[in-house]
Amino acid sequence: MKKLVVGLIIALVAIIILIISLYFYFLAPVAKNDSKNISFVVKQGEGEKQIIDNLKTADLIRCKEAAYIYNFFHRDYTFKVGTFTLKRNMSVKQIFKTLDSGKTKEQKGINITFKEGKRYPDYLEEISSSLKISEDDFKNLMQDNNYLQSLIAEYWFLTDDILNSDIYYPLEGYLFPDTYNFFENTSAKDVLKTILDNTESKLAPYKKDMQKNAYSIHEIMTLASIVELEGKDGSDRAGIVGVFTNRINIGMPLGSDVTTYYATQKEFKDNLTADELNECNAYNTRGTCFKGLPVGPISNPGIEAIKAAIYPEDNDYLFFVSDKSGKIYFSKTNAEHEQQVAKLKDNGNWYVYE
Repeated sequence: MKKLVVGLIIALVAIIILIISLYFYFLAPVAKNDSKNISFVVKQGEGEKQIIDNLKTADLIRCKEAAYIYNFFHRDYTFKVGTFTLKRNMSVKQIFKTLDSGKTKEQKGINITFKEGKRYPDYLEEISSSLKISEDDFKNLMQDNNYLQSLIAEYWFLTDDILNSDIYYPLEGYLFPDTYNFFENTSAKDVLKTILDNTESKLAPYKKDMQKNAYSIHEIMTLASIVELEGKDGSDRAGIVGVFTNRINIGMPLGSDVTTYYATQKEFKDNLTADELNECNAYNTRGTCFKGLPVGPISNPGIEAIKAAIYPEDNDYLFFVSDKSGKIYFSKTNAEHEQQVAKLKDNGNWYVYE
């Protein structure tokens, strides 16, 4: 009997030692030799559990359960809101201390501003010229189906629609135009995560309306990307979306030049040829091969264009044209539209893409 008790005690002690050993193992750095800076965002309103879950998702900690326990017994830590620079060679203790300090990376990072209506390649040009990331790094990510699937699983606004083989750049339209702060050696994945986190924050107030909309989220973002370029001054964007939805409803092509520019990957200052305007392409709404929306967004729209796509104006127009100042003129018939175009040209007020 005594031997049995002694054996149980030894086994229990061994189990306790094993549990303690595993606990401290899981609190150790994920990779002791990985000193690369990683951007980590703590958003307003996020609780400790969510922050720890995010640390695990970012592969900055070994085990979130161990981090929960550590956090429970170290209540002196208070996680601050901000964008922090962390590394995989940091222990849970070091990470918590950094998040508690409030010393965010913005103090010495590089600001990059992305303007509304810019394309994915424009973003990459800005990033590669400012940070130590090549455009090939982003190209490889866009060809990594597992990576794209992980983003779809993480962000509610990304769907399998971005995996369509006809799409040029899967994240086109979903990179919110804004000013971002990065360290020079931030990785391509962390750059995209920072931008997508911001997109999620900006779209959050409209999530329910987007999910119950007659159009899918992908279609809403596609509409927004077109109207961002078609409605430069912003005041008539909802009306333009109304025109596009009217055309879709009666099976009429959208006829938007900006989609042809994207299809051909030409800049707006360049002229489009007749062949390009009539080319069969999943983006070209001027062609006769299909009717409806392009296969995906053609630019990265701002919040006003997105709101216009969510809440379009109910009108009975089928045509619109813009003058030099960006003012939009709507028409119900092609004859009225042609008259308005002729009037703008005669008065030297015809809009020319720049």
